[in-house]
Amino acid sequence: MRVLLTGDSIIARQEGKNEPHLNWNLQQLLPEIELENTAVSGINSGAFFAKLNELVLSVKQCDNLVILLGTNDLAMHKQVPARQFKQNMEIISSAIICQYYPPHVLLVSPPAVDEAKQRVRSNTLVAEYTKVVEEVAHEYRFHYVNLYQAMWDSNDLADVCRGEKDDGLHFGDRGYEILGKLIADKLKS
Repeated sequence: MRVLLTGDSIIARQEGKNEPHLNWNLQQLLPEIELENTAVSGINSGAFFAKLNELVLSVKQCDNLVILLGTNDLAMHKQVPARQFKQNMEIISSAIICQYYPPHVLLVSPPAVDEAKQRVRSNTLVAEYTKVVEEVAHEYRFHYVNLYQAMWDSNDLADVCRGEKDDGLHFGDRGYEILGKLIADKLKS
């Protein structure tokens, strides 16, 4: 199975690995998987749409497409209003639907944050943007996973959110274990 992973830094970061940490996790869970990762740190939904051809449409066709956006859209210092974020996600969805039919697309919510360390994102905003991603996934009949809720359900958000930067957002092993399992479970089903 070939999978295209794309989105923002949550998909792109290596966190001590020689490849994106998510790639490493998915290869542990699904040894036969082939991965293409076009994620760009710092990208928001508008910039993603502007680069959609490069990041998705011109990439060799994969069996499944996984997209995680919203992390940078909800950042208070450069916030894209939730209404505009939804429009952007709908435009992206309508652009990819001819190449990736709905059963082969997985939208992932933005991650929860450790508010003790993260100064420009709050879990209230993450919850709001998570709802937008869920609505768009439902509207387009895409698969959806709620990373935000899964991180909360871990009962140790401070530990899950700890990564090399230790900024309350960019997580390490525990966060990627959660994300990898969510994606692997959807890909298997």
